[in-house]
Amino acid sequence: MADQVASIGIDVIASILTEYAKRIVDKALKGEKLSDWEVGFLLMEATRRTLEARMDAIEKRMASLEESLKTRMDMLEKNLTMRIELLEKRVEALEKRVEGLEADMKQMRASMDSLRDLIINRLVEALVRKS
Repeated sequence: MADQVASIGIDVIASILTEYAKRIVDKALKGEKLSDWEVGFLLMEATRRTLEARMDAIEKRMASLEESLKTRMDMLEKNLTMRIELLEKRVEALEKRVEGLEADMKQMRASMDSLRDLIINRLVEALVRKS
């Protein structure tokens, strides 16, 4: 609320100053002599307008940069999200391969144990026959 009142006050003052500057310009166009104060006021008004134009240009540039930065950040976020998803898929695939290798190793150990037991049994049988 206070910001709106301040903004309205600034707008009213700006319009009053602009009107006063127009009157001074009209006076100069009629060929009347301007006081030092009036010349100074016109210079200040010209400076104010120049500064306003520059501020508007800066605000537009900032808005453009902000939009560009937002677009770039969104693009980077999507790119990172995609890469993370791809890495997660690769990790899942590696986990499945490791699980498969573990199952193969378990089966190989069982086969080796079975083969060892079979060899021991055959050797025991051969020793029993010889004795």
